[in-house]
Amino acid sequence: MTIAITGVTGKVGGQLAALLSQQGIPARHLARSPERAPKYANATVVKAAYDDSAETVEALKGVETLFMVSAAEHPKRLEQHFAFVDAAQKAGVTHIIYTSFYNAADNSVFTLARDHAKTEQYIIKKGFTYTFLRDNFYLDFFLDLCQSNGEIRGPAGNGSVSAVARQDVAEVGACILKAPEKWANQTLDLTGPENLTMTDIVRAVSEKTGEMLTFIDETVEEAYQSRKRWPAQDWEYDAWVSTYTAIKAGEQTGVSSDVESVLGRPATSLRDLLNP
Repeated sequence: MTIAITGVTGKVGGQLAALLSQQGIPARHLARSPERAPKYANATVVKAAYDDSAETVEALKGVETLFMVSAAEHPKRLEQHFAFVDAAQKAGVTHIIYTSFYNAADNSVFTLARDHAKTEQYIIKKGFTYTFLRDNFYLDFFLDLCQSNGEIRGPAGNGSVSAVARQDVAEVGACILKAPEKWANQTLDLTGPENLTMTDIVRAVSEKTGEMLTFIDETVEEAYQSRKRWPAQDWEYDAWVSTYTAIKAGEQTGVSSDVESVLGRPATSLRDLLNP
């Protein structure tokens, strides 16, 4: 079986690539900039983009199972996904494992989740065997906010999120790639082992670091205004703010056992991540 993975220069894809190498699983690594991709003895790096070009089709030829890490946030990300799926179909790929988003739906409060829902629908429409890994927000993201900003701010209220560790997602991916047929046409919810409010997160990080971190529960209007210090497009501001409104709306709460079902161990908790 020939497998290919995308996103190898990113965080989740990069961790997955390293795990596959450590486990001796050969893979084809697809990268827009191959020179940036890590080099492994049992992997080949091939140039490919999220498009339907002849180059990308050629890069996918001979691949049976494709691990498709969602493309970078972009106003045309959905078009890129559709084109890449089309290229995979032309190349003869039969199974796509796609990193989607927890509770993805056409009307999700988190704006970027809508693209994930449409991508899932398109993969099914095109007749692929599929495995959808619906990651919740990453625990690492909230820790980065605490460490970089000394606070978390946003209109999340008392809403909670069952955030998942990136490493868990990569480990699940590596496990599934060992026997993808076992996970054919399944949707897995990848969450952490607990629901956490923003207050829970800053409290846990404060206890670990000894620094007094805070959660500032902004209004939606305040959230947009506070983010104006970073030059961005409107769709980016919408995504940043809806991260928190989705949590407040309850769309990111709910603990799944799917990580444990795949890995045979509990999902990584916030305290586990803080105390490696």
